[in-house]
Amino acid sequence: MDKDSFNNNSNQTSPKFVTSRFKIIIAFIAITISVIYLVIASFSSATTNYMSVEDALNETVNNNASLGIIGRLVPNTFRRSADGLTAYFSITDESSEQQMSVSYSGEIGEIFFNENAEIIIQGSMSENGIFKTDTLSIRCPSKYVDSLESGDDYS
Repeated sequence: MDKDSFNNNSNQTSPKFVTSRFKIIIAFIAITISVIYLVIASFSSATTNYMSVEDALNETVNNNASLGIIGRLVPNTFRRSADGLTAYFSITDESSEQQMSVSYSGEIGEIFFNENAEIIIQGSMSENGIFKTDTLSIRCPSKYVDSLESGDDYS
């Protein structure tokens, strides 16, 4: 073999090596971009923006968006449906007089009836103006349980 044919053979194998390395780099970049996209998409759909009742009522940009609302139970508004599976009540802010009607499907414990409890709900506003939720929690319910057990009156 002469020197020129040896150089031609080495040049022919070099592009195969570069092509294989190039394919691996492209695959790695594509996988990295895919993973980053999935992480961003899952976090954005899993996060909820919590707002006051007044802000939620004024929110008209996206009616089907998932919202988190923090408020207090309006006295004498709690009632259950005839089948006992859905509860209807209203919540309000301390800073405003506006009330939001809420429809909740799920279990509610005794502590919910305390008017001083801060209620946290997640859901969306329906077209008829009722906030539909299946997620309800009470902020620091143990604080209210201790007070109720000691005989404090919230009326």
